[in-house]
Amino acid sequence: MNGYERRTESKKNKIRTAALELFCMYGTEKTSINEIAQKAGVAPASIYNYFGSKEGLMKDTVIDLLESGWKARKELWETDLPFPELLKRALSMNDDFIDYINLETLRALLDSDPEIKKLADDFYQHRYPEIVGQFIEKGRREGYIRKELSIEAATIYLKMYQNVVQQPEMLKNRNKDLLKELCDLMLYGLAGQPIMDKTE
Repeated sequence: MNGYERRTESKKNKIRTAALELFCMYGTEKTSINEIAQKAGVAPASIYNYFGSKEGLMKDTVIDLLESGWKARKELWETDLPFPELLKRALSMNDDFIDYINLETLRALLDSDPEIKKLADDFYQHRYPEIVGQFIEKGRREGYIRKELSIEAATIYLKMYQNVVQQPEMLKNRNKDLLKELCDLMLYGLAGQPIMDKTE
C-alpha cells in the first residue's frame, strides 16, 4: 500500500468511525451525510466518492465491523495463550465491542438492507464457524473441553451463551459478577467439572 492508498484508507476509516458513532447516537434515518462529514472532518463529496451514498456507507461500515472483528479474533486464537486466558481476552473483546457500539443500532443496520443482512448471515454461517472451531480445538487440546464433544454441539452451546449476554436487560445492567458466573458456568459446563485456572 503506497502513501496515497494509506491516506485514502485512513480517511475512509475516519468516515466509518464517525458514521457508526452518529448511527449509534441518533439512528441511521436521523443521521445525514453532512453530519457524518462534519464529524469525520471531510467534505460530503468525499463520502459520495468513496461510498456512493449513505446506504453504501452503511453497508461498508457493517462489512468493516464484521471483517475487523473476525480478524481480531482469528489473531487471538492463533496466539500461544493458555485457554483460560484466551477466554478472558475474548470476553473482554466482546465487552469492548458492546461498549463501542449499540447492538440495537447494529441490528437496525443489518435489517435496513436485505443485501447487508445477507452478507452478515453468510459471514456467520461460513466464516464464524472457522474461528469458533479453532477456539474449541484449543480447548480440547488443553483439556478444558471434552474431546468427545462435537464442534457443532459446542458451537451451539457458545451461541446460547452469547445470546444470553447480549439480551437488552443484560447489556443495560452489565452485572460483572453475574457475567463472571455465566462465564464460569459456560467453561465448566463444557469441561464437565471445575478446572483450576492455570493462568492465575
